[in-house]
Amino acid sequence: MLALLVALLLAQPAPPCPACDEAPAGVAGRVLYERALRAEYDGRRDDAVREAKSCLEQDPDGRFADAARSLIARVQLAAPGPARDSGVGPRTELVISSTATGLYLGSLIAAAEETGEKATVALLMAGTAAGLGVSIFATSGRRVPDAMPQMLENGILYGTSTAALIYALANPQTFNAAPGIATGVAAGAALGLASSLYLNGGDSGAVTTGIIFGGGLPALVVGVIQGRDQNGSPAEWAALIGSTAGLFAGPLINARVHYSRGRWNLISLGGGVGALMGSGVATLLDAWQGTARGAFALTAAGGIAGLGLMALLTKDFDADEARPGSALLHLEDGKLSAGNAATALAPARFLDRPAATLGILDGRF
Repeated sequence: MLALLVALLLAQPAPPCPACDEAPAGVAGRVLYERALRAEYDGRRDDAVREAKSCLEQDPDGRFADAARSLIARVQLAAPGPARDSGVGPRTELVISSTATGLYLGSLIAAAEETGEKATVALLMAGTAAGLGVSIFATSGRRVPDAMPQMLENGILYGTSTAALIYALANPQTFNAAPGIATGVAAGAALGLASSLYLNGGDSGAVTTGIIFGGGLPALVVGVIQGRDQNGSPAEWAALIGSTAGLFAGPLINARVHYSRGRWNLISLGGGVGALMGSGVATLLDAWQGTARGAFALTAAGGIAGLGLMALLTKDFDADEARPGSALLHLEDGKLSAGNAATALAPARFLDRPAATLGILDGRF
């Protein structure tokens, strides 16, 4: 009987070691599991699974191994995440945008050179064919980042608007605007493609919203203050400065809110529809007569209301956007981008004392 009792006692698993006796692998496993729990709580399913798997790699037989396996099973069973984007959709968008860009540039070059009918047709054909062919061959066998198509469009939008505003601020009677706009479009397209390597899809949508409403709303405010008859060009200056500020503010804002590209585009659409409704109400009330200050105010108010309302109505449009990593820097597909500073610092305990860990770099390979 005594021998049987001893055997049963020996068969029991050893109690977990206290925190002060944890090995380095155990400490790392605990921290990774805590980060997995936080990612699960925040709804970042991919990050939760990745952190839990890292916990198992660090300490496969540790105190948190079973809990990490349970978390992985729970997350995958409850809400399996969508398959990662292969890049086919963004590549298709990029080819379409590049083809349209080639056509646009061809028309601008024709206007700048004031070519005849046949030369104009030839330039349009050449630009369209070049945009289509170069985009297909340049992206063959490569994954196109989700931000690239819209950043190309953002570059074209900003290049066009900036060149046109500078032309309006100068003396428009003295030179042809087409060469300057063509230069702005080409430079904007190049910068947009280059910056897309460091931005995600949500950032590109935020840039669009920033350019359009960063430039439009300040110009409307100037209209409210000075009315239709303005001395000088304060509205043009407001639009130029505002759109430039919105270009840089967009990614900074998205780094905090983490909206998807689709959600940002819908927010822009909502702002545009709101501005249209405000302008329509102004028309019905004859507010566009005289100085039109009231009409400008109604248009601006409609745009702001549309932006806010659409932001509230599109909370479920963020599931398609990959979240940034849980470290300060995130590496994926050879692209280094900013991570999430809020989750890079995680609580921990070391030698039975409160401590913290700071994630510097993580990635997907």
